[in-house]
Amino acid sequence: MNRTIGLLRRELLSTFVSPVSWIILVLFLLVMGANMYLSVLAVQGDLRQLVVSSYGGLVFWFMFLVIPPLVTMRSLAEEQRQGALEVLMVTGISDGSVIIAKWAAASIFFLTLWICLLPLWGALSFVSQVEVGILWTTNLGVLFIGSAFIANGILASALTAHPLASAGLAFTFNVALFMMHFFANLFRPGDIELLWIEHVSAIHHMVDELARGILDLRVLIFWGSLTVLSLFLATRVLEKRRWS
Repeated sequence: MNRTIGLLRRELLSTFVSPVSWIILVLFLLVMGANMYLSVLAVQGDLRQLVVSSYGGLVFWFMFLVIPPLVTMRSLAEEQRQGALEVLMVTGISDGSVIIAKWAAASIFFLTLWICLLPLWGALSFVSQVEVGILWTTNLGVLFIGSAFIANGILASALTAHPLASAGLAFTFNVALFMMHFFANLFRPGDIELLWIEHVSAIHHMVDELARGILDLRVLIFWGSLTVLSLFLATRVLEKRRWS
């Protein structure tokens, strides 16, 4: 446990002192700030609709799909390419601890990006009423779905020694989950296939449920389980590379 915490501290320090991370943070705040401004205009000042407008559009999903691969693409791939991963392994730390520390550090940074938006919501609350409950459930969705996307990025980084290839693979994983929602147009209401699509659709969970204040524990369980599965697969991949 102490080695895992130590590795997590090292990863957090490496992440938050990296110029790339600060560039991502600045660009994220600029893009999402502009998105919130345009959303205020779109809802004509009705802040009760602002959460759905801000966290349900193309800008939100673009940032949500692109940032996790960028954050995780060097987590394992770069260390494998430089041979630093083998040095880390001889310290006695387990493969699972490495994966958990990498995922936790990337998830903390990803969550920090969204926390930085909270002062904007606080400023808006002085102007009009902000639905705090809806904002809470929406950010809970950001946490759980984002953690799963980060875990997919860690898995992709374990599968390849090239950071750009890792980013592309992680983006493909996450886009596949995103695009699942559009298959709903092929079925009619009440079809069992439609129910399954809604069960795994990130768009349905975020836009139709969480961003409207509907908290279904099945949503959290699904994305939590997907996170665990991706981290487990990443651990097995790392074990295979270690002994091959």
